[in-house]
Amino acid sequence: MSESISNNSPDSKESPDIFPGFAKIWACATLIHQLAFTFWAESWPGWVLVLAAISVLFQPTCFYRFTWLVVASLLNLFNKLPFVPNHILFEGMLHVTMLLSIGGLIVKNGAGICFKGAIQDGWKLRFLIGIVLLKLLYHIIPAIPKNHLLGGISTALLLLSIGMHLFSNKPVKTGNVFISTFAPVGRIAVLTMYLCAAIQKLNYDYLNPAISCASKLHIEIADYFGELVPTKTWALHGAIWGSLFFEIAIPILLLVKKTRTIGVIFAVWFHIWLSIHPAAGIFSFSSLILAVLYLFLPVGFWKELQNLYSRQLRTIGGGDIEKGRTRTQWFVILFFLIILSTQIYMYTTTARSYAVFHRANRVGFIAYFTWAMWLGTCYVIASVKGRGKDNYFPNQPVKSIAWLGLLLIVLNGASPWLGGKTQTSFSMYSNLKSEGSGNHLFLKRIDLLPFQKDLVTITAMAPNILDPSTRPRGIANFANIGHRVLPWFELRRLLSTIEGDFTVSYEYQGELHTVSRRGETITGDEKLLEPLPLLARKFLWFRRLNAIEGPMPCTH
Repeated sequence: MSESISNNSPDSKESPDIFPGFAKIWACATLIHQLAFTFWAESWPGWVLVLAAISVLFQPTCFYRFTWLVVASLLNLFNKLPFVPNHILFEGMLHVTMLLSIGGLIVKNGAGICFKGAIQDGWKLRFLIGIVLLKLLYHIIPAIPKNHLLGGISTALLLLSIGMHLFSNKPVKTGNVFISTFAPVGRIAVLTMYLCAAIQKLNYDYLNPAISCASKLHIEIADYFGELVPTKTWALHGAIWGSLFFEIAIPILLLVKKTRTIGVIFAVWFHIWLSIHPAAGIFSFSSLILAVLYLFLPVGFWKELQNLYSRQLRTIGGGDIEKGRTRTQWFVILFFLIILSTQIYMYTTTARSYAVFHRANRVGFIAYFTWAMWLGTCYVIASVKGRGKDNYFPNQPVKSIAWLGLLLIVLNGASPWLGGKTQTSFSMYSNLKSEGSGNHLFLKRIDLLPFQKDLVTITAMAPNILDPSTRPRGIANFANIGHRVLPWFELRRLLSTIEGDFTVSYEYQGELHTVSRRGETITGDEKLLEPLPLLARKFLWFRRLNAIEGPMPCTH
């Protein structure tokens, strides 16, 4: 590590080398996200992200490769916005926080020192820059034909140039300085997310076992175990209050010195149990939590985890740790590629349908569950063995621009109460309804933004714009199916992107309206056919409701 950088960290003399372990776990969680939602396979940002994650697995000590992973993930996220799960958006906010931390280090020390020459590797870097420019020209110049052949060739060249650049560099070992600034912020970010999610669940419908999402998830998980898991009313109440307890207790237990062992055990058990549910987003969410849990390991836990991992590598390598590390890296990557190939085979040989999507997710679950059981067991063993030993965090809060990242998380959690978006505001499986008179126990909406009070009810439509495709192309096809009450903003999103003729009748502000298109002729409110502004289109997404007033059934 560069001497000038290491001295900038107040923890540099005592901090262990925790960055490589975090980088490996983060890269594995990234690959699991890709196995949960395979729609990325049709986009070049998704393949760039996979390549960046694989490069980190091969050289987890390299801070430069990890920086590529962060940037690639944000690029892939922006490509998919706004139709992403809550936890993927949260992960994106963590990546923004990481990028702020990296930017702060670059401003303070210079890019050359932070990356130690990795950005000056001669013709390979110039080749990469040239291919990136060609890829941009392919997308922005209308005269260039857009087809699968040219798109595939340009993507292949892009991946080749990135791979040549990343895999030819020597590792840049400045990651611990990054961790010393990011980890304290990351812990508070996780605490904030948990707190927001718990607050959203404090509503009358979540506490009602007849319609609560906790009841629904518990019953669906219990289906795997037959009569071994009770589903009577008392058990549903237990699921409701138990979920609230864990979401509030876990981050607090992890932050308090004397309870960190319990916090680790609770977090591992709770999230692995939740991940048994067949929804792909839940096991993907659990993989993220298992990854960020690494930031909460005090020094004693971390040392035991490293000792345990070293023993495992020595066993795998026949006494040689480096050989064991190499074998493990190749196993993880080949396992991922086998699972991914199986999923792609299912889509190409059967059908691109909801049924195949769910079966493919169960295949991805195999990879997740194998990894989660191994990592969760290691966490628990390390926490038990390390109990009472060096029970302090290896990094403490320092001044950093990364703290600004917390504002994104707070504003996202507060969005439903400001009249803003409702779909990705940490309200996952919460039964929350901030629209209308709302259903929260004590919070009421303040309309600083107008969207939630501007609701429409669709009364008739041809074709069915609320569920237009039997071939899902993203999670937007899975959200709130059949619900007909939505903000005027969302109706505009739908009508401004629909192709061909249509007729939609809707009730708005107590009056019935109809908007239609026949060829070039448009009748009704033409503003509904105007494309949404880019930032609004990307960062706002609202739930559809079954009714403005009344109970809120479980929906994501």
